[in-house]
Amino acid sequence: MSTPDTRVSAAQWIARAIAIVVLVPIRLLWEGVLLLCRATAAALGYIARHLLVPAAELIRHWVLRPAWIVVKDFLWGWVVQHLLWGSVLTPLLSLLLEHLLRPLRRAVEVFLWRKVIRPAGAWLLRWVVYPIAYAIAWVCHQTVKWLIVWPLSQLWRWVLHPLWKAVRVTARYGWRVATLIVGVLVVLPCRALYRHVLRPVFAAFAVVWLAVVVRPVRWVHGTIVRPMNRWAAEIMTSVFGH
Repeated sequence: MSTPDTRVSAAQWIARAIAIVVLVPIRLLWEGVLLLCRATAAALGYIARHLLVPAAELIRHWVLRPAWIVVKDFLWGWVVQHLLWGSVLTPLLSLLLEHLLRPLRRAVEVFLWRKVIRPAGAWLLRWVVYPIAYAIAWVCHQTVKWLIVWPLSQLWRWVLHPLWKAVRVTARYGWRVATLIVGVLVVLPCRALYRHVLRPVFAAFAVVWLAVVVRPVRWVHGTIVRPMNRWAAEIMTSVFGH
């Protein structure tokens, strides 16, 4: 019983080496990118799950819901509808509509808007809204800078860029090695075969063809065919005339 041949040829060793040098770094790079994406998604999910959702639940449970209950049940249900609207607001609005609508409108336009509301709005916009917006923008900028931009820059600087250089150098070296191998295994044997075998064979065939075919055919044509044609032409001329 014959044993299987476990020997590996040089071409197979070269193919395995090229696969290890080229494909393994690309696979490691892909796995690193997937790991970074998973870590970023996990961090964002952790922030949303443990910070944003509890904060929203806290605001909804302790601020919005009690305020809505107070407005719906107490203010609107009893104070506004029963006491204010029925006993105070209806007579007061009637009096105001009849006697104080135009002066109150003028007072609201002149005093409240120009003296109170617009300065208060400008002050709130300058000292409250702008600082809060700037703080939120700064926090977002720092978060993006340190959680996304800096890890990506470090990944490019220490992992992707060296891997790219290594892959480029490996590809260039592999191309040179492949070119050398093809030149040694294919080009040089073909050139030697043409120079030492095919060209002498073609030259010998040309000499044999010239000696065996061309010269006999030329001799037959010059010695036999041409005189016969000339003789036949003279006979035809002498018989039939011009």
